[in-house]
This record gives sequence, structure tokens and C-alpha cells, in this order.
Amino acid sequence: MINIAKIYERVEPKNGEYITIAIDGRGASGKSALAEFLSQELEEFTIINGDDFFEPHSNEITWGEFNEERFRNEVLLPVRMGLREFPIRLFDFPNGELGQPKQMNIDRGVIIERCYSFELPIDWDVRIWVETPEEICLERGLQREGAKVLGKRAADAWSQIWQPRESRYIAKFQPIQIADFVVAGTQAFEDEEWLPKPLKDRGVQ
Repeated sequence: MINIAKIYERVEPKNGEYITIAIDGRGASGKSALAEFLSQELEEFTIINGDDFFEPHSNEITWGEFNEERFRNEVLLPVRMGLREFPIRLFDFPNGELGQPKQMNIDRGVIIERCYSFELPIDWDVRIWVETPEEICLERGLQREGAKVLGKRAADAWSQIWQPRESRYIAKFQPIQIADFVVAGTQAFEDEEWLPKPLKDRGVQ
């Protein structure tokens, strides 16, 4: 496996302060698992999970959606400005309410994992796409605790709403083509080859 920590040491942060890493992929592709894996190699990096900004809404099929305004104000704007300390509020989905502000303290860099992150209005230093077949993501999604409780509604949400939206996003943005790294979400991350572009376009050999 490529020594990812060494590569990031040689990247100049675009916000002038610290490295920003986006992890993107379909729902249940393995983004959160990859973020946790990277945090073991990049001990001075802070993780922010997009699911903490997933909030309930009234819909016959789906039961929630990203609060894009809150995500923009609490995460994207401070990160673009290179702020090292800022509060975010995690949504407590089981209780249906925002938690108390949680202070983010960023040292070497930040890892932000969530769907559609490549299209967000931020100039990422590193973009990682987790490539996992659609059918495997669906199977994983329906095995999640909340989905099991919802049964058919969960199956409809994933197959009729979320996965078609992800497919449209993939067709439009071609994330594999613009990613700095592509990893498979179906195998151990330590066995990954980290393809296809290990930052050579940034002058890193």
C-alpha cells in the first residue's frame, strides 16, 4: 500500500492552513470505514461525518435528507477559510433533535466523508472515491439497523430515490475521473493499490 501519510506531508493546503480530504461514494460504499482507516495513519487529522447533518423530513418514502445549509455554514465555510477551531452540531436522529455544539479542533488536516462531496463548493486538496457496486451498497444499506425497522419503505427509499440520484450524480460528475485516488469498498483498505492518480499532477512523485 502507498504511504499515504508521506504524500500528504508534501501537499500544499489550498486554504493556506491545513489539508482538506474529501471521501465520496455511494451510500453504504464504505466511506465512513475508510475515514476511520485513514485516521489511524493520519493521527493529526480530524474526521467530520456527513451523516451528522442528515435530518428528518416529511416524505412518503424517504425519512431524511442532508441539511445542506447547516453543513455549508458549520463545515464548508470554516474549512474554506482555514479556521482551526469551530463548532458543529451533530443531529441526534433517534431523538429528532440537534445536539449541543461540538468543538472541532483541526491540526494537520480534516477528512470529510459524505455523498456528493466532490460537487460541494470547496477546492479540496485530496479527493478519494470509494468504488463499490450499486447492488452491494443496496444490500449493505438495507442491513442497517434503521432500515431493518422500516422494511419496505427503506427498500423503496434506497432503490427508488437515493440510488437513482447517486447514479445521476456519477454520470454527471464522473467522480472516478476527477478523484486523486480510487479505492474499492469491497476489500481491506490496507490491501488497496490507491489508484489511479497519486497526486502526480500536483508535483508529488
